[in-house]
Amino acid sequence: MSLSVSGAGTSNKANLKEDALKKNRELRMKGEYVVEKGTTLPELAKKFGMSVEEFKKKTGLKSSTLKPGQVIKNVPTAKVKAGKGLTSVAREYGMSLAEFCELNGIDKSYQPQKGESFYVKFKKSDSTESSGGAKKQVHSGTELKGLEVPELDAETRAEVSKIKSPEEIAKALYEEADNKAGAVGKDKFNAIFAKLNKDNINDVVRAYNEISPKESLINMISSEWGSDKDVRKAAMTRVYDLLAEKAGSPKATAERREAFIKELDDEFNSFGTVSTKKLDKMIFNMGEKTPSQIAQALKDASGEKGCVEKDNFQMPFSDITKDNVVDVLKEYDKIKGNGWFSDSSLLDTIASEWSSSQESRKAAMTKIYDLVAANVGSKIATPEKRKEFINELNDEFDSFGTVSTDKMDEILNSYIYPDGKTDASGKTSSKKSKKKEERTANTGSNALHLSGKAYPNEIFYSTNGGHSKDITPTTMTTIKDADGNYVNAGTLKNWALSGGKRDPGFKDVKDPFIVRPLPNYNTETKKIEAVTEVLEPTANGSLDGKVVVLNPGHGGYQQKNGFFDAGTVLSVENAEGEQMPIEEWRVAQSYVEKIADNLRKRGAKVVIVSGAVRNGGMAAQKYLEGMLAGKKGDDNVRELMKDTDKKDMLFLSVHVESAKEKPESKMCTVRYTKDIDKELADNISRYVNQGFMALTPDSTHDDLYVNNATRGIPSSLLEIGNIANGHITNSLLSEFDQNKYAECIANAIEATLLN
Repeated sequence: MSLSVSGAGTSNKANLKEDALKKNRELRMKGEYVVEKGTTLPELAKKFGMSVEEFKKKTGLKSSTLKPGQVIKNVPTAKVKAGKGLTSVAREYGMSLAEFCELNGIDKSYQPQKGESFYVKFKKSDSTESSGGAKKQVHSGTELKGLEVPELDAETRAEVSKIKSPEEIAKALYEEADNKAGAVGKDKFNAIFAKLNKDNINDVVRAYNEISPKESLINMISSEWGSDKDVRKAAMTRVYDLLAEKAGSPKATAERREAFIKELDDEFNSFGTVSTKKLDKMIFNMGEKTPSQIAQALKDASGEKGCVEKDNFQMPFSDITKDNVVDVLKEYDKIKGNGWFSDSSLLDTIASEWSSSQESRKAAMTKIYDLVAANVGSKIATPEKRKEFINELNDEFDSFGTVSTDKMDEILNSYIYPDGKTDASGKTSSKKSKKKEERTANTGSNALHLSGKAYPNEIFYSTNGGHSKDITPTTMTTIKDADGNYVNAGTLKNWALSGGKRDPGFKDVKDPFIVRPLPNYNTETKKIEAVTEVLEPTANGSLDGKVVVLNPGHGGYQQKNGFFDAGTVLSVENAEGEQMPIEEWRVAQSYVEKIADNLRKRGAKVVIVSGAVRNGGMAAQKYLEGMLAGKKGDDNVRELMKDTDKKDMLFLSVHVESAKEKPESKMCTVRYTKDIDKELADNISRYVNQGFMALTPDSTHDDLYVNNATRGIPSSLLEIGNIANGHITNSLLSEFDQNKYAECIANAIEATLLN
């Protein structure tokens, strides 16, 4: 941003210059930057010495499109040290004086004021950059505390010495960890684990996935609750570091390792079971992949807002080489995804990602062309053909509306499919360009709310049909404080955090990890409401056309007083002998997410409705009745409710049993109210009993609001199991067992809906 107005000859212009400099100084003091017309995100990120992804992460930007006058926060700034000048601060941050002055809108003779801040480049640590500024390869330097190779007895030593191939190593690790009794850190496990190295790690990870498709190597390590937490973390980090050492530059960067460590620490410091979903994705991205895996990873990442500039897309994209590019593109064409990108070519997918910058999309599409050209050779992919491709690319991006890749695909396909056949059946493809359509997002709060995680610039949306403004921490509510003053949504969240720390369930917990979402506040009706969301099917299946409404119990704010309804809160002892808090609302949400995923794979649409029930919650507002009638919830929920026959619907509310007075009880209660509810309750009891012998499920008649509110729809309230029982808790909080449990519930729901 340049606010310099040098050359002004009149006093008026001089005043304008001073005003501009003053405004610029104020922005820099706050670490803010105002976007000028024509500035793109890649250009701005480069000015501050960051990649687009780094810049977005540091500043909290969600969109890759910048608008003139837009204020960006948290940009890097620094002050001139006492006795030093502009040159010193520029040099400290790896900038020339000219570059420093241009970024700050000043000239070289500018005299800094005392305490004045200036824009600077992001200062990376020495470990992340080489002398030439390029990212260094990160080698495996994990401290193997607790994983040292022990002195083995003769029999065990002989047994371990026979284990050599990656397949044998994977099988041995799997067998050692079979009973979840704390294998990591024990002598034999450590000796086998020490056989991992950068040359065999990819094959070991691949072999382990073949042995245990539902539980990855690091998921197995994380699930060894009897092992010390730090030892498990060291083992998981070791796996990542070996993969990174094998992958080398430019994939294995310090930033990516830091992201892995942060996610690892966050999961181990968070409530309940350690989820390795994101960690597994990072492991997968760092490892070697087949063309089919690369294509599938790109297809999976497509459609995510701004995906072209995100790691989930960039990492598999970086695995494309001139040797595999043709196979990757062929595999991509075979995959039929869901939604907007179901039949897109890879070029079309990239071009259609409007949330990614134009420059990054054009660069990615050009890279694909150049790799294909290198593969087929210059006699086929002539310089004239490249010029034709680039001209078409530029023409499409310079034109109004959607970018059509028809001609570009035609050029590529002439190289990839010289016989004119572009699909597995041998038929000639005749793809037509898509018209630009708006991919509408839910107006209700999304999965960020359901996951219970907090984000610095979080925004949730009212559930009055999409006609209200966004809910931010500063949104005023009609809840009053002790002095009779109205408070905002951020204050309610702070109350919820403070209240959580006072809950008896946290009294024995050191440094409790407490998270609360913003309240979902309807600014038109002036009420705190539930959170609703429609989750579309991810595949076709037996539940096509069916709608399942899932309610994670509790987890909302009460309209009566603004208090947060966390449900039951208690603490249990973890593997390290420390007290770990368990909050009902978060356990329920974790189960609902997994049940929803399972149902969506069977073709069902899933509606999530989450919030406080009593004390001014859903019951007082008759929220469920209104939602099922198509009168409450976000736009997508209302439309779906109106369009769906009740015979094709089912409702399940998920809660947690916490019989503190019966710590040995294995109870799992399935509550029903209406006559049409009993079949669902009995099916849940039957399938849970079959899948979890440790639980004793029981169908119980009860008079509950959630079941009474769902008139004409089979419904039940499931209390998954007694988390006051320490043995049961270790199972119920295991991601592996949660997925297994979700399978049982999905089976019960399917049996009920299809009967």
